[in-house]
Amino acid sequence: MAHTNIDLDEKLLAEAMRLTRAQTKREVVHLGLREVIRLAKLRKVREHKGRFHWHGDLEKMRGEETHEWARSSGRYKRSH
Repeated sequence: MAHTNIDLDEKLLAEAMRLTRAQTKREVVHLGLREVIRLAKLRKVREHKGRFHWHGDLEKMRGEETHEWARSSGRYKRSH
């Protein structure tokens, strides 16, 4: 972990802490950094919009997904 001294706008910091319910300045800064990274990655994903074509049956996949939750012991039954 790096130690860095920076000047922060106290009003912005206080508002961010209030809105996120962060307990410390460090926590709210880390939350902000993670959010900046998440948004940057999301922008990268959006650049590919429309470039890939998926063929499949979403309803069938969803049904198969729920069946995986069924236990092999027979304790939980499949919902057909």
